[in-house]
Amino acid sequence: MQYLGVDVAKHTHVAAVRREDGSPHGKAFEFSNDQAGFRSLLARMRELGCEAGDTLVVMESTGHYWLALWEFLDAHGLDVAVVNPVLTDAFRKADTLRKTKTDRIDAFLIAEYARFKRLGPSRVSPEDAEGLKQLTRYRSQLVRERTALKNRLTSIADRTFPELGGMVGGNDSATMRALMSEYGSAEAIASTDVRRLAKTVRTASRGRFGREKADEVKAAAKSSVGTTFAAKALAFEAGSIVGLVRRLDDEVAALDGEIGRLLDPEVGRILESVPGIGPVCASTIAAEVGDPDRFETPKQLFAFAGLESSKSQSGKFDGDEQHMSKRGSAYLREALMTAADGARRNDPYFGDYYDSLVARGKHHYVALSAVARKLCGVILALLRDRREYKPRPSVQSALDAGDAEVRGSGA
Repeated sequence: MQYLGVDVAKHTHVAAVRREDGSPHGKAFEFSNDQAGFRSLLARMRELGCEAGDTLVVMESTGHYWLALWEFLDAHGLDVAVVNPVLTDAFRKADTLRKTKTDRIDAFLIAEYARFKRLGPSRVSPEDAEGLKQLTRYRSQLVRERTALKNRLTSIADRTFPELGGMVGGNDSATMRALMSEYGSAEAIASTDVRRLAKTVRTASRGRFGREKADEVKAAAKSSVGTTFAAKALAFEAGSIVGLVRRLDDEVAALDGEIGRLLDPEVGRILESVPGIGPVCASTIAAEVGDPDRFETPKQLFAFAGLESSKSQSGKFDGDEQHMSKRGSAYLREALMTAADGARRNDPYFGDYYDSLVARGKHHYVALSAVARKLCGVILALLRDRREYKPRPSVQSALDAGDAEVRGSGA
């Protein structure tokens, strides 16, 4: 067996080969990240006797730059392993104390890592699964952008009409956005005819508010402590932000439809059977987990999500503080933490576990991350067995039932 390590980059990759005994086979060489470069790699592999079946090509999952090469090599029948750069970086530190780092050295190191670990070919997700991951991650990015815009709109409202949010259902309400988009400041609202205001709030609130609310808003605008400094510029910005938020709302809705099409209906049904997991969390978890059989234990799954605790211990020193490592899929970690918060509020089994940790003095987020780790085991079991979640009674309800049985027996 020979191991061909590839240091992946945007324009030019570097490859190096090690034999079974760890000795270098020839020198490291470069090839371009295009069709001609890929064919030159095959030619060089033939010169070195690296044939399909007795050669493993190993590369780091650096961004998306490895995908094109993986597709090309897979189409030519070659075995390919894709490794996390965090693992090879840790191996580099253990392998040498030198600070010398070049693409050619890294290519040999990646090959040595694969040889030392006796890696086998990686199973890359099917196309629909990879598509689901791309879209759920894109959705997450759009939602973050939308939240940032909403926060900026709130900041503008706090400057120009700070009393408005509490009167119309909050800073994130449709009525708030409509008023900020159309008028932008307390000064502008105060000078607007109340009938026009009434039409704005009635349309935005879908009939919830009307003339009475318009009168209230207009009166508050006249006595508002909002600043008029740069009010016109802020009003223009507010209108622009509201337009962008509406556009993002439409984009997220369209994404939800496509994500729903790509999500396996059975997997979605299984995940959503867990109290606290809705369609968005279910799609993200399904996309990031992929094939559940690649995780032998729940510990591997929550490590993949970066939910495991980092620990510092040396000799007699044992660090008391443990922190979440966060070295994994941030998207999966966020989805599991969101699901854990819903599960502890909606399911007695998870709720009792959360309450027991809080009662012992654990911080909310520490307790919530523990619930997320427990949730990993449940999710893994459900996906492997292809079955839906069956709620379990809380510890307290079981104790109460036992007490009732004892009283009923006359004991």
